[in-house]
Amino acid sequence: MTSKRIPVLTIGLLTTLFTLHWLVTDKTALYFSAAGIFDGEAWRIISGHFMHADLQHLLWNCLGLAVLGTLLEFRSRTVLLASFGTGIVVVSALLLTPYAKLDYYCGLSGVLNTLLLVALWLEWKSTRSRLIILITCACIAKVVIEVSQGVSIMTHITWPPYAWSHVAGLIGALPVIWALTEFKPKARLIR
Repeated sequence: MTSKRIPVLTIGLLTTLFTLHWLVTDKTALYFSAAGIFDGEAWRIISGHFMHADLQHLLWNCLGLAVLGTLLEFRSRTVLLASFGTGIVVVSALLLTPYAKLDYYCGLSGVLNTLLLVALWLEWKSTRSRLIILITCACIAKVVIEVSQGVSIMTHITWPPYAWSHVAGLIGALPVIWALTEFKPKARLIR
């Protein structure tokens, strides 16, 4: 197996998530906190997405990252990094608004929704499968239900769900998809 087939970025991100979870004793110092960020604790913009409320929260997010990160990385490491970074920016932008009304936020699920929509779009571009359209609609319906009901469908963790971060994650995929369409990456990168 060549190094191109080993998802080193995804493995690195997963290792970071596990390391932070097990080594950081006071996780609240790294949770996303708009008040903390406005007080100069800028690291929380990124670290909050890498922290998790409990082991179940971590494991669900790691499962999503392992699958989606690997799918995107096999297509292009640049696309994975662009999706991950854009997801962090868009979800963080929502969390910094007064609309969010959160003291703290943690987890990667908002960003994972960016990766999900980009991965689905890339798969649809290469296959034109109606199944991909159906899966995309089901994913969007899941987020709509979570927002309207204020619950998490897939997991039940000690942290209260904030489904609007999933909406922000889906929105975060749009500039990545636009860039992939507009700038037509090399065929070898996006199959």
